[in-house]
Amino acid sequence: MNRRDFLRTAGGAAGGATAVAAGSGTAAAQEGGERPVWPSYVGDANDQGYEDLRGQSEVTVEVDSNFFAPTKIWVDPDTTITWEFVAPGHNVKFNSQPDGAGLSGTPGGEFDIIGQGETYSVTASTAGMYDYYCGPHETQGMKGAIAVGGEVETEQVGGGGGGGGGGEQDPEHMGVPFHPHYVGVATLVMMVVSLLFAFFTLKYGESPNATGGNN
Repeated sequence: MNRRDFLRTAGGAAGGATAVAAGSGTAAAQEGGERPVWPSYVGDANDQGYEDLRGQSEVTVEVDSNFFAPTKIWVDPDTTITWEFVAPGHNVKFNSQPDGAGLSGTPGGEFDIIGQGETYSVTASTAGMYDYYCGPHETQGMKGAIAVGGEVETEQVGGGGGGGGGGEQDPEHMGVPFHPHYVGVATLVMMVVSLLFAFFTLKYGESPNATGGNN
């Protein structure tokens, strides 16, 4: 590959990375809109984001190392919610729930844990707000919340419209899961590496064995 071809390729790679970053930003911007007003109980949760899962009859929440993912979900009444224990040493206990819901959480007491690889399911039939925690790790922020139905209190988030709030908002507080932020970091790293590679190639010249011909 000669220098001109290399620069064309490097430029294309950087442009592609920029497009990925722009696409991620657009997706994040589209996360605005109406959201449930979450209880203060989960204000100090190890927040792994929010997902609007209405329209699905079955949803899954991962129970990982000291967090639930996603931490906050919005579902329809009669949705089956399944917690998958991908890490050992945890359980699911309800802190509060609507009158008549009657969900007790995983079997046993506060510190009876569920084995890694196992699951626990409930069907949330009663509309309203539920919040829950892991017994052994509640004080470490292992909490979650479930909004059920359309009668829960809501608020407008993001969108740049007039009205209360104002100012820059933390993407995690806007409901964007933390994991996708790694995409932006990886994209920046790719761009920097591409630019450094191009710089050193231009500065020190190309290999005599890498000349391009018209073959």
